Amino acid sequence: MPLPQVQLDNRSYSDLVTELRRRIPAYTPEWTDFNESDPGIALIELFSWLADILIYRINQIPDRAYVKFLEMIGITLDLPSAAQAYLTFTLTSKDLPSPVNVPGGTTVGLSNASASPVIFETTEDLWVTGAALAAVQTYDGARYSVVNNFNPTDGSSYYPFSQTPQADAALYMGFDRPFPAAAGVQYPLIFLVQTPSVNGAAQGGTAAQSSSQPIVGVLEYSTASGWAPFAGVQDTTNSLTNSGAILFQGASDWVATQYGAFRKSSDPSYYWMRYRIGQLVGPGYQSPPQLTNLLVNTVQALNAVTEEGEVIGGSNGLPNQSFIISHAPVLPNDPGVTGIVEVDEGDGNGPTLWAEVPDFSGSGPNDKVYTLDHSSGTITFGDGVHGKIPRWLSSDGSNLESSDTPNIQVTSYKWGGGSAGNAGSNSITSLIDTVPFIASVTNILPAQLGADEETVADAQERAPEAIRTLSRAVTPEDFIALARRTPGARIQRATAIPLQRPQTQVVRAPDGTVITPPLAPGVITVIVVPDGPNPARPVANDQTLAAVAAYLDGYRLITTELYVTTPVYRLVEVHATVTATPGALSTDVQAAVQNALLAFYNPLTGGQQSAGLQGSGWDFGGTIYVSDAYQQILQIDSVDRVEGPIRIYVDNQLQAQDQDIPLQPFELVYSTNHVISVSYS
Repeated sequence: MPLPQVQLDNRSYSDLVTELRRRIPAYTPEWTDFNESDPGIALIELFSWLADILIYRINQIPDRAYVKFLEMIGITLDLPSAAQAYLTFTLTSKDLPSPVNVPGGTTVGLSNASASPVIFETTEDLWVTGAALAAVQTYDGARYSVVNNFNPTDGSSYYPFSQTPQADAALYMGFDRPFPAAAGVQYPLIFLVQTPSVNGAAQGGTAAQSSSQPIVGVLEYSTASGWAPFAGVQDTTNSLTNSGAILFQGASDWVATQYGAFRKSSDPSYYWMRYRIGQLVGPGYQSPPQLTNLLVNTVQALNAVTEEGEVIGGSNGLPNQSFIISHAPVLPNDPGVTGIVEVDEGDGNGPTLWAEVPDFSGSGPNDKVYTLDHSSGTITFGDGVHGKIPRWLSSDGSNLESSDTPNIQVTSYKWGGGSAGNAGSNSITSLIDTVPFIASVTNILPAQLGADEETVADAQERAPEAIRTLSRAVTPEDFIALARRTPGARIQRATAIPLQRPQTQVVRAPDGTVITPPLAPGVITVIVVPDGPNPARPVANDQTLAAVAAYLDGYRLITTELYVTTPVYRLVEVHATVTATPGALSTDVQAAVQNALLAFYNPLTGGQQSAGLQGSGWDFGGTIYVSDAYQQILQIDSVDRVEGPIRIYVDNQLQAQDQDIPLQPFELVYSTNHVISVSYS
């Protein structure tokens, strides 16, 4: 637990005045006028006012000392992070002859931002066409299957190559229009993968990629004579083992046809594209990929705005100068960037780049360094002893003018970020930069990973865990603690299962007993539950899994095979008949029992309660006890008794009467409805 707040002196202004007035008779008995008009009383009040200010400042010492102690052991406040979103653009006309370029850095705003604007900026160029994905089907090497919901928003997924990918298995994508063939133009097709597999690295959504491909993938299009490969193909998904884009160039001989499961005379013709397994490499996929979304005319964007060449002022030659950047919060520098501030000291070398440091404790008088408060955007320079003072520069170089010449500028920085950027789906729709022929923009999926700067209180709370784990994760508790504090991921709960790879279902023998998988030495699976828009069944999306996996990858031992995934949810529904107390309304009783059961079978706040407080979340693998259902119902004041047995359905399957249901460590419960009948005695 964090160290307690230490009050060096808790006396207030009124306490000081009262204490001083009480001492008057002991020291000056002749003083008898205690009215506020008396000069002595006025001096007492003035002294008490000054002392109250000093006491307040002194009482800040413990917090400041605690922060410095944390910095000494390498614990600093986590900086704000920018939310990530996928923005899909639509043209004014679907039949434009040429693609439209949306340049990188195009800004789009949140449509319902109530206070300060929430702005997203595209990360790269995008070529937009009128082509829309109209049909998706999979081929496992023997038969075709139609995917009806190929862009779900509920976190569900499907296998593009079946659960046992073989050579020639393929994912077929039908478009209502072809992508125009234009020289030098590449179109991205974004694949979001739910359960990526990366050999020997953090898995379950990591941005890291394996050096070896599990398959040889071929991207082809339909022609009048069969199939032909696209030109200019670049695959950033590592053969669909992680989320990314497959880029390709349009083809002039692309034709529309009926294909696969779409062969009836009533079926429309589509411009078909397929991603086919040309060859398995070695054993192929370690685990078959599962797709959550296929996005076209889409580009990634960050809740960040880039500013360049901003002049922030001129040095006056005094110690500890401060300057404020126009926009805040300022996001962390890109990797490899040591500083963003340039100073022209009039030495003929022009502006030189100064380095950013956390503080001046290790800096000398000639070190060109500065500190940056990312929350407020305040840049501070040294005092000439710790950190160099920027030279005052007059316009003629004489240093005799009374006005300072602006000689300090910020080269480039990004501002924005914070939890406000975690916008819901279809809410980033306000075009700030006008792009010709672009009619609208939206985010089909919610934005993720935005986080505010960490508070001192939060840093104090995680300090003991950070000291214990240091720079390595060894025990399951280490992985749990680190997963929960992944920057921007908003992980509410986590568990770690050693010696086991991810499981998606319980395997049972013919007699009903659970068959546990063989132990996997060196393997650990981390299961995370995020804070999300669906508190009844929160599921981490690919971006969140990627963030957790990448964060844990920096702490795992080199011999540890790490997976990050989501829990397997079991739907619980209770059917019961209760007898209400006299005078209670049946609708009120039914609602009270329903709410109690919904709260109890909740993965984030459910489980057993203590002292009237809500639970801390259903235990991973916690047994579903029938007695718990009785307890939750009977604790309602307006319920007199339960009539007959309670029936419990798990995943819509009725369980044996009065028999507890054990779960596996990777399973959690949730509920959306309970059937309660109310009667009167």
